[in-house]
Amino acid sequence: MVSGHYQGIISNKESIICMKGKAVHREKHEFALFVESLSLLIQGKSSGNNIVVSDEKLLHRIITVLRLESGDQCIFFDRHVHVSAVIVAIGKKQVELTIQSIVKNAVLHPTITFLLPLLKRDDYESALYALTEVGVNTIQLVFTQKATHQWAGSRENERAQRILIAAAEQSKHFAYPQVKEPISLEAALQKYDAATKIFFDPQGKRFFEVMQTMHSNKSQEVLLLVGPEGDLNTEEKKLVQMNDFIFCALTPTVIRAVQAAALGAGFVRSLLSNDE
Repeated sequence: MVSGHYQGIISNKESIICMKGKAVHREKHEFALFVESLSLLIQGKSSGNNIVVSDEKLLHRIITVLRLESGDQCIFFDRHVHVSAVIVAIGKKQVELTIQSIVKNAVLHPTITFLLPLLKRDDYESALYALTEVGVNTIQLVFTQKATHQWAGSRENERAQRILIAAAEQSKHFAYPQVKEPISLEAALQKYDAATKIFFDPQGKRFFEVMQTMHSNKSQEVLLLVGPEGDLNTEEKKLVQMNDFIFCALTPTVIRAVQAAALGAGFVRSLLSNDE
């Protein structure tokens, strides 16, 4: 089970707070909930039609965790579409919904691929969550010389998917990124190419200078990389440099890899999305 840190669970009931003796009603939070087979479920359906969702875990969240009721509105999504719907009825094994709208998930541009080293487990999971929140398109995991995280195959994939979905629910980034199984850094550098490649490194060029160049070039494909805990070694940095990466300093200080990943990807997405 994904920890509460990744579930982003907040009570849906209309909260009441007191300000100078007066009751102030806050608007209800509209939850987004993942339904794996949603695209198939809504085939041939349109606004005003009803659908029935049968999923024990989803039902548990709706009834016990979120305490939603008939008449409450939610967003239901998979990786391809999201549906705004009103809960009509909640049964013991299913929930009936009335569709309000069906929207194809927007894929963010320009395309951002992030080469993420296998960090220590907590940092690795935090990085996955943050990169989903800020709108990265693809996360390619990479083995580096100083990586300490041992990859556990299918179990790792399942865990990663749960983290991505939790981040998508919170951020409303429904076209959440694909996470690809780890390959060597050298293989990743050969596999991926982009007009703009950035390695976040404290000894690199000033961030503002690099961002000005990116903005001027209107880059449509961006490849980003951070080092693991303890950084890339000298040979790895030479390899990165030979593959035409710009070395860019996010801050004048040394920050943790997970922070560099979130900060760097967020800045790039924010900067380049202004051109859309």
